[in-house]
Amino acid sequence: MQAVTITLNGVEVSGHPGMTILDLARESGTHIPTLCHDPHLKPYGACRICIVEDERNGALLASCVAPIAPGMVINTKSEKVLESRKTIVKLMLASHPDTCMVCDKGNRCQLRQIATDLGIGLIDLQRIPHPAVIQELNPFIERDLSKCIMCAKCIRADQELVVQGAIDFIDRGFASHPATLGDLPLEKSVCMFCGTCVSICPTGALSETKRVLSGTATKVVSTVCSFCGCGCNINLEVSGDRIVRARPKEENSPNGITLCARGTFGFDYVHSSERLTQPLIKVDGEFQPVSWEEAISAVAQGFDQTKGANGADSLAVYGSSKCTNEENYVLQKFARGVLGTNNIDNGGSLYDFATRTGLEGCLRFPTSTNPIDDIEQSQVIMLIGADPVISNPIVGYAIKRAAKYNNTKLILINPAETDLGLFTNLWLRPGIDTDDVLINGIIKAVFDQDLTNKEFATEKTENFDTISKSIEKYTPEHVREITDIPAEETLNAARLFAEANSATIIVGTGITQSPVGSRSIRALANLSLVTGNIGKGGGGLLLLRRENNAQGATDMGCVPDLLPGYQKVQGNSGLSVIEMIEQAKSGKIKAMYIVGENPVANFPDESKITEALSSLDFLVVQDLFFTETAKLANIVLPAASFAEKDGTFTNFERRVQRVRQAVDPIGGSLPDWQIIQKIADEMGSDMKYASAEEIMAEIGETVHIYRGINYEEIESGGVYWPKSETDRAGTRRFYEDRFPRGYGRLSAEESQISAERAESQLTIKHPSGKTLYRFGNGTRSSKSARLGAMTPETSEVTT
Repeated sequence: MQAVTITLNGVEVSGHPGMTILDLARESGTHIPTLCHDPHLKPYGACRICIVEDERNGALLASCVAPIAPGMVINTKSEKVLESRKTIVKLMLASHPDTCMVCDKGNRCQLRQIATDLGIGLIDLQRIPHPAVIQELNPFIERDLSKCIMCAKCIRADQELVVQGAIDFIDRGFASHPATLGDLPLEKSVCMFCGTCVSICPTGALSETKRVLSGTATKVVSTVCSFCGCGCNINLEVSGDRIVRARPKEENSPNGITLCARGTFGFDYVHSSERLTQPLIKVDGEFQPVSWEEAISAVAQGFDQTKGANGADSLAVYGSSKCTNEENYVLQKFARGVLGTNNIDNGGSLYDFATRTGLEGCLRFPTSTNPIDDIEQSQVIMLIGADPVISNPIVGYAIKRAAKYNNTKLILINPAETDLGLFTNLWLRPGIDTDDVLINGIIKAVFDQDLTNKEFATEKTENFDTISKSIEKYTPEHVREITDIPAEETLNAARLFAEANSATIIVGTGITQSPVGSRSIRALANLSLVTGNIGKGGGGLLLLRRENNAQGATDMGCVPDLLPGYQKVQGNSGLSVIEMIEQAKSGKIKAMYIVGENPVANFPDESKITEALSSLDFLVVQDLFFTETAKLANIVLPAASFAEKDGTFTNFERRVQRVRQAVDPIGGSLPDWQIIQKIADEMGSDMKYASAEEIMAEIGETVHIYRGINYEEIESGGVYWPKSETDRAGTRRFYEDRFPRGYGRLSAEESQISAERAESQLTIKHPSGKTLYRFGNGTRSSKSARLGAMTPETSEVTT
């Protein structure tokens, strides 16, 4: 491809064909102001602020849409250009309200900044009145269209990045403006309140409702969102000791310039008046505030007495998939090294166990193989047991972008309707708990239609011949009898998936929580392997995680049978959380330490969990809030939130990312690792860490999959474990070169087909309607004023 050379402000510069003048100028370090342009959006050319002069003919060109051409002589700051820019800005200001001093955008207003740079003060044009009509009653976004400059960034972000289609231009001429269908308020539209439009708006036309601060914050801290497992990077804007705003952090992040409603507006639970601020001890059935010294002494004494009287395995520890890697590492070290038991589990295990047992035998590690941005490289996506638009929104955005703009084909396997229905090419609705039969049927159809990747299978897998024999009975007709999926649809799914050059499988908790979850996960791994879609761009398995650090909690060994780095426990494995609850009720478990989890609200049968925990001799709960579980405790310890401590989270891509303290811990609360260390010290342990960074340094030395990862390495962006010798970002695509055992192991297994499948329904608490604004059991999201205002009432439904 031959370079194109132009003269830019007197200097010859070269770019590639198709490049715009603006792109080349920015690449060359030449600043051209813009209002409607954003590198994440298609060029639009609306504001004309970016005009430049081609001195060959005196033409003024909008540099964001004008491609470079050989021989161009471009001047970005000629007298003609500057006068034209001033005129354009003055015309904008003539129809813009004079309310800069009270506008929420403050010094962040791009129109105001450009006007200042051009030396524009008072304008001599007649003002065009635009009445401010603010209709919204929602708790998130406020529109003041009198400040709108018609740049269409909000519309383009909605349609190109989030692909929701909530807003577009309506009317013509001076009456034209961005609006929802029928010009209804946002809360009556399909808007998901992700906040992308607010963060991308160059003026104050879009702002937050119920804002804590109008104007510019005094400090910005980059960290990681505390909700789902995507690991979105956010900038927390701080004024004083209060977080006032959250915005997406673009650089080296999974999310780019998008977030969801939880990430943008849900941080305010950190400042909830319901936060625990001091330790509590139950005395005669009533909780009394005490000092940290008294609380720690009582905890240590309770654990010591239980261990002395009943043995170490009468104690159990239940950790959190919301705590940092450092905290989970220290917690499992405390359980095994101080208490002396492998009875440790974490909240993510409720839906992660199937992943661990399903993948350990075939791929070795229970984790995703590819990064999120590979989704848009896929020719075919199989989405099974998930509604990521709700559970993991940026994955949902990526799927929609792939389908709409890249012609990616979507196979949706889900008995329930999801928000991705409009983008689906093939929707398979298997009967409850028959997913493994369906997937084996698809594999059988791949073999029968001679669509396997024989070269990949021969070179990189084992048991290829065995797997082909083990699936003989899964004919399309047999699959139909069990799953109710028509035979032709099974064959179509096999052809669509296997004929693609790259195909991704995205798995949700609808699979991993199923009684046949482990078998389904193994079958999905088999499907990826026989079609050669492991270890390549646009392929692989993406295993969605519900919690922000579900991946990291397991990586750090907060499970009963594995040490950090997925090393097998030597000797007897400990109890899972289900077994802990059962043995608490039977009297075998005498004491529990619950950190950052609320099993009374999480588990299906609240009364049984309450009965089991009430049977304990000693219960310590460590949390942000006085939860239903905390009410049953003997001692309650106040923990710091994600915004009040340093550490790391590992998202479902295996990306280890920095969590940074933005504000001081509220009241007397402390980071979880400090509380754990205080208890360990009181019990005579030599566990001594000065900081979370020191803990991560130990992890980087002792946990082989995290070897070489430290705060310095991840300071400018996360690292995918394991660390790579050739790529600073780590191993973005797992198994690209080789498998840990040398080969990917195809797993032949009989599916258990019985009437139990149809009888395995559980009554679980789910908010009625969409749950985008309520996260998990609502321990944190319900304490967010804005998310809480949009959360439907919880109802009992069968799932």
